[in-house]
Amino acid sequence: MPFTAARFAVLGAILCVVMASGAGAAFAAEGDCTATLNGVDIERVDSLNSPLELSATDTLVFAGTDPSSTETAGVAIIIGPVTVDRGSTTYGEPAIEFSASLDLDEVSPYGVGLVRVEGSTDGCRVEGWLRISGRFPLATLTGLTAAGLAVGGVTGLLGAIASRRRWSRVAAAVAGLFAGVGGAVLGQQFGRLQLSYPSLGLSAVGAALLGFLLGSVLRPARSDPGPNDSDTRPVPEPEPAPAGSRSLASAPRPTPAPAWSRTDQETRIEEPPPGPYWCYVLAEVDVFDLTDHTRVVTRLRPGSWYLCKREVGGWAHVSSGDGPDGWVAKASIHRQG
Repeated sequence: MPFTAARFAVLGAILCVVMASGAGAAFAAEGDCTATLNGVDIERVDSLNSPLELSATDTLVFAGTDPSSTETAGVAIIIGPVTVDRGSTTYGEPAIEFSASLDLDEVSPYGVGLVRVEGSTDGCRVEGWLRISGRFPLATLTGLTAAGLAVGGVTGLLGAIASRRRWSRVAAAVAGLFAGVGGAVLGQQFGRLQLSYPSLGLSAVGAALLGFLLGSVLRPARSDPGPNDSDTRPVPEPEPAPAGSRSLASAPRPTPAPAWSRTDQETRIEEPPPGPYWCYVLAEVDVFDLTDHTRVVTRLRPGSWYLCKREVGGWAHVSSGDGPDGWVAKASIHRQG
């Protein structure tokens, strides 16, 4: 594994440990009061293992007694760091007994699942856990958004890994970040995960780390060209001509005839002779058999001179040196001079 990937893994593990330690901190009730949620003592529902179960059509009731008396009482539903809704009651005179309620019909369209409940008076504050059911999580605004994040993140993660490019690690980590956040919110909506800063961080960092590692392992072994790599191929040296033969490339080139001649009355361009003449090509050109015009017998390549013996229509009869003669498209060759 590359050094950068190992360092990233170590930092991610340290961060996950720190977040996990923060996630395990328990809330201590503030103030001296007796509180219940829908008639259940708050001490019985202050753990994630035993949340209060209510339907999306129920009403959440926070009630109790405060020996020091209070003028206000309130109850709030919190998802992660966001307060979704709040209900409160105000008393004209300080009262020992208090009660505040919240209709879950107003909350469930935005989100369901495992939520935190905070009840408070003037001198007391308590927290408990509530699982809202009775509505499909993906039919809520939060659930639908989380599903989009998760699907988009997983799709981007798989695409980045499959591309196997230099940027695959970073792209897979970013996509994993979105997938982790979406997965954490979906876990909360289905009532299986406490949504908080630590849990969001653990899910996001874990998925990003997984994407980064997969992108590092599955990317090509060499993504950058080495010092000996080159996009251009060296031009091969011409092969020596066989003994007793004369190479066209080393043969003396004829002096081109003047392109212009002046007469007594006008200036005109003399038509070049149809052949033979020396020619060259700027790219590889197929040479077709003299009798079977569908069969390629050889190729003309840049860097050599070839003898054009004659022209017939749009075709030229070219001698390719040591190879067989054949026909080439006249437009693909260039006359010497």
